[in-house]
Amino acid sequence: MAKTETIELKDIEVKTAEIYIVGDSDLILNKPNARYERECREVDDGTQVTKEKPNIWEDICTAVTWNIPFPVKNTYEEMDESTYRYMMENGKPCVSSYGIWKSVGDAVVRNEVDNYATKIRNAFNISAVNNAIPIEFSEANVDSKLMPLKKGGHTIAKLNRFSGWSCHFTIRYTENVYKLSQIVNFINLAGFGLGIGSGRNSGYGRYHVVDVKAA
Repeated sequence: MAKTETIELKDIEVKTAEIYIVGDSDLILNKPNARYERECREVDDGTQVTKEKPNIWEDICTAVTWNIPFPVKNTYEEMDESTYRYMMENGKPCVSSYGIWKSVGDAVVRNEVDNYATKIRNAFNISAVNNAIPIEFSEANVDSKLMPLKKGGHTIAKLNRFSGWSCHFTIRYTENVYKLSQIVNFINLAGFGLGIGSGRNSGYGRYHVVDVKAA
């Protein structure tokens, strides 16, 4: 008869803290919009790529992750400036919790705190519904920017830019390897050197921690 082994499971001491960050430079949110995603799906399915006439307001609105759904009456073809105004007045744009979490690991390596990002990424995570953290902001603008195309040539892209932005998010962490104070300092390093959102190589999306509330 095979021997059985009893394994004692030890509870992991998980703590939480509320982190408040404030932007040091404007934030650009420009994820792949709905039209681009439709074209990618058609290519993946092997179907004929539809040559759509771009709906600029669809591109602008769907390039942002929102904390509320679009109005039911609006299909993508019907989106216009009123849709944009509705979302700005009733919803909040969101940054990616995964993006912040990943950049913290990258900052640890780039600042030569550790050779690998594994330790810090195993030490904390960010609690967010659908990977989205709503932001507050003082001003929103839609910029027109000349962007190169992969197949050559250029196109005019519409970019959502937010000034005076900030957000709160909750982290869950253990102190097996790093203390909370160290994790917060790593978040600060990521905010100073890497940032969040699009345009980070041009200095957009930089931030710093202004408050921490440990539970």
